[in-house]
Amino acid sequence: MADRLSNLLARFSVAAHVDRTGVLHQAASFDEGHDAGRLHLLRSGAAQALHPGWSPLKLSRPSLLFYPRPFAHRLQPDPGPAVSLISAAIRFDGGSVGPLAAALPPLLVLPLEALTDARTTLEQLFDEADAARCGRRIALDRLCDLLLVQVLRHVIDRSLANSGMLAGLADARLSKALVSLHDQPERDWKLEDLAARAGMSRARFAARFKQVVGIAPGEYLTRWRISLAQHLLQQGRPVKEVAGEVGYASPAALGRVFATRTGATPKAWAHTRTQATATEEA
Repeated sequence: MADRLSNLLARFSVAAHVDRTGVLHQAASFDEGHDAGRLHLLRSGAAQALHPGWSPLKLSRPSLLFYPRPFAHRLQPDPGPAVSLISAAIRFDGGSVGPLAAALPPLLVLPLEALTDARTTLEQLFDEADAARCGRRIALDRLCDLLLVQVLRHVIDRSLANSGMLAGLADARLSKALVSLHDQPERDWKLEDLAARAGMSRARFAARFKQVVGIAPGEYLTRWRISLAQHLLQQGRPVKEVAGEVGYASPAALGRVFATRTGATPKAWAHTRTQATATEEA
């Protein structure tokens, strides 16, 4: 089976920054600022996750909570054994509207025992959190990066996404077409080409794609190309180069679609994003 994640993560990487380890003595609030998600690893004890408008989520065993997009919430320890926690801010390339972050549910809750493929990573992460070694902060961040890849793999392998990109990648046939499309966005894809990759007829492929992913193949391709264009523009790439890399014959052709989707020309959008990034960093 083709690698469904590597090229995707190469284009839209995810990075963790561990900013809390140890015992959670009192309720802690996590806001929606800085366009970052949040990963919590509850190692021991019991706690409640509180969200505006939701019923309290009770956590009574070691668990992973993953908010891929900004989501205001509080963690409140229950009386009893100490609540041990590791928490990290999570940033996806492309931000919360990027294709990977947008493909995930707003909250993913998994018991740690279910993450069998990540057992070694979790053990190393907990060991680093408990020690006071040189390079501890960098080691924690990198281990969390690896854990996130394993969590994404778990979501795909267990078909935990109900719709969208990750649901498509979990489908044995659709995934072949999606991987091809992700790897070669510059190609002039026809419906019959994608259907052939999936080993399906045009009509059956189009219907299945819409049912699982939620949108038509042509619309998915357009959104993927615009997401890639935004990513490349943020890296400072000229519009002329970006247009060719994402499958448009000219900067004008890209500009028309880009403006329709974002409300701005590629240059204007890139300028605004550069200013916003500089302001946030300041």
